[in-house]
Amino acid sequence: MAELTTEDRVCPLCCGANHDVVGTRDRHGAPLRTVLCTNCGHVFTNPAPSPETLAAYYRDAYRQDYKRIVVPKRKHIYRAGISALNRLTRLMPHISDSARIVDVGAGGGEFVYLLTKRGFNATGIEPHTGYATYARDTYGIDTKAGTFETVKFSEEQADAVTLHHVLEHTADPMSALQQIWGWLKRDGIATIEVPNIESWAHAPCHRFHRAHLHTFNRTGLEDALTNAGFSVMQVALPGDRGHLSVIARKTTPPTTETWRNVAAKSRTTLTAHTKLAHILSGQPARRIHTTITRPIREASAIRALGNPESGQALLDALFETDA
Repeated sequence: MAELTTEDRVCPLCCGANHDVVGTRDRHGAPLRTVLCTNCGHVFTNPAPSPETLAAYYRDAYRQDYKRIVVPKRKHIYRAGISALNRLTRLMPHISDSARIVDVGAGGGEFVYLLTKRGFNATGIEPHTGYATYARDTYGIDTKAGTFETVKFSEEQADAVTLHHVLEHTADPMSALQQIWGWLKRDGIATIEVPNIESWAHAPCHRFHRAHLHTFNRTGLEDALTNAGFSVMQVALPGDRGHLSVIARKTTPPTTETWRNVAAKSRTTLTAHTKLAHILSGQPARRIHTTITRPIREASAIRALGNPESGQALLDALFETDA
């Protein structure tokens, strides 16, 4: 990603101006200043890239930078397919069979393809040109290349909007939430998953990612949704990474924003997560075990599906076994 701006900014959630520095390097050792808002406890990159830099990065380089690829490999398609099934399981109790669903940050289109196969009216938004093109060409699904700022939807047309590891990448998460509020019909559903500041999935030196402009805590995410006009219905920590997964319903925005201050709790969490504590938690050993065994398990699972070569055949086989 290009250079960060030099301008110090207020908290992207509560607009608090006072911050404590909690990190100076990203997970690769490159300079990255990360701060904790002393007014609410939100952790964010400060200074941050300009909106123009972000748009260009996600359009042209993010997938190459993150996974060293322009289109997804078979293992990525399989993993995304498993994730899509899990996401649909959590969403299903809250939508009707004819729901119109918008998936923001659609990646290679696996979730939108699953939704389409199950009869939903689904649209994907994906900023990376290569992935958006791949999704359209491979699965024949409605995938728009662009971002919150560039893709236009009619107001109050969607029954559900999903953001799976998207909000942490946005320049202005409150504006993003307000935009999806506008896309949703009355009582529409938003499902959001983001990294969790309390998770110990990564070692302390790998805590902050250059592409993750925000690291949320549960209270801050709930307050952000409430202040944007949502009623939080469910918060879960799916999988083994401790991510925050939230389901919220569109309601009337409050007349005045309210932010609870959990700065002390966030600071305590960061302080307690030392290198030694991380080792003693057993997480490094579990991560090594997963790294070694996952390719074996995935290869075995793909063989059990008939070893399909194309992405569409792989997803078809995976989704049909779960139908």
